[in-house]
Amino acid sequence: MDPRQSLYAAIRDSANTNPQNKALLFMGKYINYRTLIKRVDQTAVGLQAIGIKKGDVITICMPNIFACIYAFYACNKIGAICHMVHPLTPLKQMEGFLETTNSHHLFIIDSFYDSYSPLLANHDLLIVLCNPVDEMGLVKQIGYRIINHKRFVNIRFSAQVIRFKSLLKMGNNGVEDAVLPQEAAVYLHSGGTSGKPKTIVLSSFAINSLAMKTEYILNESKFSDKTMLAVLPMFHGFGLCMGVHALLCFGGCDALMPKFNAYETIDLLKKNRINYIIGVPSLFENLLAKPEFAGEHLRNLHQAFVGGDFVSPTLKQKFDDLMHKWKSQSQLLEGYGLTEVVTVCCVNTLNDYRNDSVGRPLPGIRIKIVDLETRTEVAIGESGEIAVAGDTRMNGYFQDQEATEGTFLIGSEGTVWVLTGDFGYLTTDGHLHFKQRLKRIVKVSGIPIMPSEIETLVTSFPGVAEAAAIGIDDFDKGHMIKLFIKLKADAQKELDDDYIKLRIKEELSIYAVPKMIEYLEEMPHTIVGKIDILLLESKEKH
Repeated sequence: MDPRQSLYAAIRDSANTNPQNKALLFMGKYINYRTLIKRVDQTAVGLQAIGIKKGDVITICMPNIFACIYAFYACNKIGAICHMVHPLTPLKQMEGFLETTNSHHLFIIDSFYDSYSPLLANHDLLIVLCNPVDEMGLVKQIGYRIINHKRFVNIRFSAQVIRFKSLLKMGNNGVEDAVLPQEAAVYLHSGGTSGKPKTIVLSSFAINSLAMKTEYILNESKFSDKTMLAVLPMFHGFGLCMGVHALLCFGGCDALMPKFNAYETIDLLKKNRINYIIGVPSLFENLLAKPEFAGEHLRNLHQAFVGGDFVSPTLKQKFDDLMHKWKSQSQLLEGYGLTEVVTVCCVNTLNDYRNDSVGRPLPGIRIKIVDLETRTEVAIGESGEIAVAGDTRMNGYFQDQEATEGTFLIGSEGTVWVLTGDFGYLTTDGHLHFKQRLKRIVKVSGIPIMPSEIETLVTSFPGVAEAAAIGIDDFDKGHMIKLFIKLKADAQKELDDDYIKLRIKEELSIYAVPKMIEYLEEMPHTIVGKIDILLLESKEKH
């Protein structure tokens, strides 16, 4: 494939070559490539009919369902920018996202209407309601309405609230705008390399450049009968590119799963409807905890890749031992990446792996280790900050030139390197060894949570003198938050834990809600007076 084209053009070319191939699988229903492109084209016509044009920012706040895929590629076709947002984003944060990105169109699942209807006070906003079962049979449609009937009571369709399916009734030709591959195509939210919230701007070229490395990563060249479990959401760089876009560029199929379900995954494996799984460590921990995961059906699993958080050697060993027992070629292969380079930039493969590393750089990607102070390259084997260069690099941080310049390191030869904020070293065989994150991001179920945001919010509560949030191990989610609080001397009583958790959920994220809250008489401090986070973390490990 040629990365120098739009994301839409990449899958259109794939559809022209493989019109009858299965492209998407959702709730037992397959969509082939001919139908996929037809639906995308119909959506694009609908978008233009409601006034969306090149350069507009469209906020897509949905899990992986048919409508999310259609809307994403339709926006790209007409040159609009896809602003991908977590479906559980709190109302207040969503309001900020829309204002910051100047987005006037919000795509959500219809059952989430009550959560975001207060936004309609902004009369410039149009909400598009998507029904996940629109293309399903009558039984599933009736079942969906029965289950969610209370959530539909307040919906009133108007000039500000329309159905997604109405966009599909306006034709299927439309005008494809001249989308330059290096232009902004996608906005993704991340912690940035400093641990502070950032909006990352990615181009079609960057995303396509990673997708074209699929054959190298999977060590296969024919995907017409292969399926990827697309459970990582499209607001996640790993899920967007490797979970969805990559196989669509090569005629493969994506099995869409809005929310991970271990038993549904096992059922798909038994029916040979999944051949590749990518996920965070907690996903694989959950699978291994189910006795039903074991069996001859594991031979249908060709490869499995894990990333986005710390991967314990025990997890990899347990997975690999189970695969070996049932004669599956799959191993749990660890990779490394960051949203600033779309996602994965290093990965172990079946043909080239070291269990103590995160793999070699992908083709077209360069990695070096630099000194934390001088930013000069250090010797092989010496630890320092990981820097990445290559064709998957972001355009920069949205409306934050200072942060962009602080993250980009310009080499003597003119190469632009991304400073990752991560600590590691390279070995003589070219493998990268990741040691720790310099930034204080905690990954909860693979979602980056910024402790500084939690601390800022909690210290605004009456009676709170200091607050510190750290990540602690959790079997189901990989990590969760533990919150330490020191009250002011004149505080009458401890705060109600339920109140704290509710405020964090409403104003930040459900993933930021602490698993544990501990009150301290004294908060530990470093010699320069900062809260000693490392000491708090070390005490939790002992």
